[in-house]
Amino acid sequence: MRMKSLNCMKHASVLAAVALPILVASAAHAAPCADLTNPVYVYGSTASRPFVAQAALSLAKAEPPVSIVYIGAGSQNGVNALASDAKVAPPSSASVPHYWPANNTAGLDCELPTDGQGVRIDIGVSDAFDTSFGDAPLPNTVKDYFGPIQAMTFVVPTASSQTSISAEAAYLTWGFDEGGGETPWDVTAFRYHRSNTSGTKVLIAKAINVPVAKWKGVNCETPTGGTSCTSFGSGDVLNKVINSSEPDKTIGILSTDVADGNITVSGSSVSARTKLRILAYQHYGQSCGYLPDSTSTSYDKQNVRDGHYEIWGPLHFFARTSDGEPENEHIGAAIQVLTGEGNDEERAAFVDLAAKGHVVPDCAMRVRRETELGPLSSYMPARSCECRFIAQATGEASPEGCTKCDDSSDCSGDKPVCNYGFCEVR
Repeated sequence: MRMKSLNCMKHASVLAAVALPILVASAAHAAPCADLTNPVYVYGSTASRPFVAQAALSLAKAEPPVSIVYIGAGSQNGVNALASDAKVAPPSSASVPHYWPANNTAGLDCELPTDGQGVRIDIGVSDAFDTSFGDAPLPNTVKDYFGPIQAMTFVVPTASSQTSISAEAAYLTWGFDEGGGETPWDVTAFRYHRSNTSGTKVLIAKAINVPVAKWKGVNCETPTGGTSCTSFGSGDVLNKVINSSEPDKTIGILSTDVADGNITVSGSSVSARTKLRILAYQHYGQSCGYLPDSTSTSYDKQNVRDGHYEIWGPLHFFARTSDGEPENEHIGAAIQVLTGEGNDEERAAFVDLAAKGHVVPDCAMRVRRETELGPLSSYMPARSCECRFIAQATGEASPEGCTKCDDSSDCSGDKPVCNYGFCEVR
């Protein structure tokens, strides 16, 4: 297995971070969502948007094409939308339905029916297991399809002097009011987090032992002239952290697919790593902190894949089934792309989509867990894609320790099998 420096850091945070193109087009003259070609409504986790966008671009070019209509609403809402056949309306005006035509990476808005009743959701997406939200179990006809692995992070502005955070410091930061925790982030107004329906918050809360209902900080904003506080999505946390006037006091929480994407600055798309830093995280019982990646400039997710970085889990795509299969072929096609099922060509495409979405396909993992942040066990997938994932994630044509191949006759030694263009262990 290819190993790099683990970049183990004492006491708290490190460089890195990024986001996705968060700004979307105005819905003033948006087309009706129902008029799109084979629309499939995906609802829930805002943190999943970068990966869902990559999958949507692929599905728009499929035969027949499928139009993913994505509505960001928080993980718990994504789970709840599959609990019945009731129609769902977006929880706020900020939850604008969005779709991605072929080759349009920014995507477009579309309009739901104007009767205010919303739409029947086809796929609910969550960063966490449905059982993590404490609601009634989903019907037996709803299946949880596991997607790629997603890590959750603590982020600060690049102007911050902080580079790492321990679980103990995170507990004090998010669990106590101003001054109560004796950490660098001692001003509640500059701690940005998410609503209690957020899977990002649920996973981090479980890791640091601060219940979601007990967090201290800011997780919503009242618009000018408004009366209610609108909950932050991932993009809101991103923008609050980037634009903070007190960088050394500022901290937020983001998934790596948001923290590792691109943002629009002055009309140009730039890496959010020019504006954010991901903190190295030292979990309870660890002697130092780790970044999700092997270094602050890499996107290889080495420390997630080998288990040194603690806060991660699979994306969950919930869909109703009939005789064990998705309700129709278009939903089935979407699930297949989102989860990486299919033939070798389709699986290779999934590895590429995951890498571009800054999440990790199961075939690149070397550890696994069966429950939310449960114990780790060693893991070797039936067909490894470690080298292809690293190549796609980092942009390295031939990553260190990886050999390109056309078939297994090109491979030997401890990597005798040719998978997805590279020699692998199996």
